[in-house]
This record gives sequence, structure tokens and C-alpha cells, in this order.
Amino acid sequence: MQNIDNYFALEDDILKRIKAEIPEVGEVVTPFDVDDLFQSIVGDVGIGIIYVGDRVADTTGDGKVNVIYQQWLIALGVSDASAQLSETMSIRQLAEPYIRKILGAMQGYQPKIVGYKRFIRVDAGIPVGKTVETGRAFFPFLFESQMIKSW
Repeated sequence: MQNIDNYFALEDDILKRIKAEIPEVGEVVTPFDVDDLFQSIVGDVGIGIIYVGDRVADTTGDGKVNVIYQQWLIALGVSDASAQLSETMSIRQLAEPYIRKILGAMQGYQPKIVGYKRFIRVDAGIPVGKTVETGRAFFPFLFESQMIKSW
């Protein structure tokens, strides 16, 4: 296990976890935001890992110690040309096994970095979406890990 020496150390840890637990998804990208995600995943199935920000809870020690929850969005992108506006069941059927694998890989996962607690799933605040091209959909899942560090 490594220590927190990089504020964004979870990104590499999550990337390794997703690649190890869901190796059949060859395309795993780390875009800067959700808008970039829509352009980054070009294959039929891909996963994006995005740092969303921090949720700051309690502060102690004259403001030098914060309880911080880093939030990371894991978004599944799937494409199925047969999915049309009036019939989208096939795209959900394509996404469903990958969704279960993402949830299985991330819920309760203990990062391999000293100073972070297990991931918990929280409300993504971002709805399931589709791009302008027919048959492409994105399924977002937000996870957070409590960071234990004084500055």
C-alpha cells in the first residue's frame, strides 16, 4: 500500500481496479469531465473515470484537519445501433451485466492507498444520458472515499 502523496492518487487505483475486475472492457478512459466523456468513449463498450470533486464534512484542529470525501464518477458508455428512440430495451440489456460488474468492483472497495477508507456509492446527481447519435447511452455511478489527512 502507498501513502497519500498525490491528491489524485485514487484515479490510478480505480483505473487498475476497473481493468482488473472488468478486463473485457478494453476502453477505459480518464477524461476531465462528463462532456469530455461523451467524446472519449468511441467503442461499443467503454468506462470513464472522472474526478468529480470533494464533499467536505467536519473541520477540526483550527481548520487544518478536514473530513474530506473524494468523489469519483464511474460512467459506463454503451452503443447499440439497433436501439432507436422508440425501442431502447436492447441498450439496457447490453449495459446490465457491465453495471453489475462496476457495482461489484467499486462498492465497498478498499483502495490500496493508506489514508483512504472504503468506497461507498452515493447519488450520482447526473442522470442516465444519451448522445445525439442514436444508440449510445451513458450510465453514471458515483462513489466516494473518505480521505484521512491533515494539512
